[in-house]
Order: sequence, then structure tokens, then C-alpha cells
Amino acid sequence: MAKAQLRRILQIAAALLVVALAIGLYKAKTDAARTEARVRALQHQISEGESDLRVLRAEIAELERPERIETLAEDRLGAVVGSESAALPESAIGQRLPAPQAPPDQE
Repeated sequence: MAKAQLRRILQIAAALLVVALAIGLYKAKTDAARTEARVRALQHQISEGESDLRVLRAEIAELERPERIETLAEDRLGAVVGSESAALPESAIGQRLPAPQAPPDQE
């Protein structure tokens, strides 16, 4: 009879072990699925961020285009790129940019 009881206890222990392993497997699969969904969401955010970055870089390139800047300079400042009127004659340089002064003697 002791042998039958031992066998019965081992069967119950084995059944409990199987149940515990099944629960652990289910939890691991659930956690893996949750983590995979989070990774997919982060990859989607990265993709959207890269797309936004490409749009912003294209916008910067458009705003920095020399032709656009020249047009704005003409329209808003009246400055014409490369025109002789924009260049100072050599005699006027001294009037616009005075020669540097020597610093006063410090005692």
C-alpha cells in the first residue's frame, strides 16, 4: 500500500508540474507577443520620424536655395546680387570702415 501511495503522490506532483509548466509557457508567450507589439509600434514611430525628417530636410534645402535667397534680397532689401551698385568703390572703403585705432596705453 505504501508503494501505491507513493505512486499516487508522484502522479499528483507530475500533474502539478505539468500545470505549472503550461501556465509558465502561456505567460512567456503572452509576454513575447506584448513585447513584439511594442517593438512594432516603436518601429512605426521610427519610420514616421524618419519620414518627417526627410520632409524637413527637403524644406530646409528649398529655403536655403541660392535663387530663393537672391529673390528675397531683391524684393525685400533692394539688393541685387553681383551688381556694381552693391560693391563699394575703393575710395569709399575708408569712410565705411575706418582704420583700426591703437588701444590707449594702459598704465
